[in-house]
Amino acid sequence: MAPRDPEAKRRALLEAALAEFAEHGIAGARIDRLAGRAGCSAGLVYTYFGSKEELFDAVFDEVVVRTTEQAPITPDDLPEYAGALFDGQTAHPEVMRLATWHRLEQQGGRPAIEAVTRSNQAKIDAIRQAQEEGRLSTRFTAPELLMLTINTASMWALQNQEISDLGPRDHAARRATVVEAVRRLVEP
Repeated sequence: MAPRDPEAKRRALLEAALAEFAEHGIAGARIDRLAGRAGCSAGLVYTYFGSKEELFDAVFDEVVVRTTEQAPITPDDLPEYAGALFDGQTAHPEVMRLATWHRLEQQGGRPAIEAVTRSNQAKIDAIRQAQEEGRLSTRFTAPELLMLTINTASMWALQNQEISDLGPRDHAARRATVVEAVRRLVEP
């Protein structure tokens, strides 16, 4: 008999939940389907995470941590940071779908996810410091500059295909557009 590996089972549940929530959101996700993807019982989901909402929060928290590690903010090179975000979104469209579900289903009534709040505050603080030192434009506040950078990096992922197909279609050209747009935003 194979030894039990609780951490491996937890990881399998998180990966299955990412796929399930990205496809169906919180309301449409089904624990039995998610458990089947992970190769475990539905009861185990509740043992590890308590509820479907807590599982969603754990998945979203993990995505934020992973994204922060894969694309760390570089206030001295926000254009390249935007390019790295764009690369990640292109490589992992399920993360953008999960973020969309988060925006749609988390509004009002549920507390903010701590990892998101912490990550955004650290980015804002880094941008603000770079602005105070004259390395970044002060035309926009630090929170505005962060939002503009993230939204510019996400512009193709968040648009309907009908409009996103009007611009360049290949990854390199789209990335170059993102980087150049952010460069113009941040120049002192």
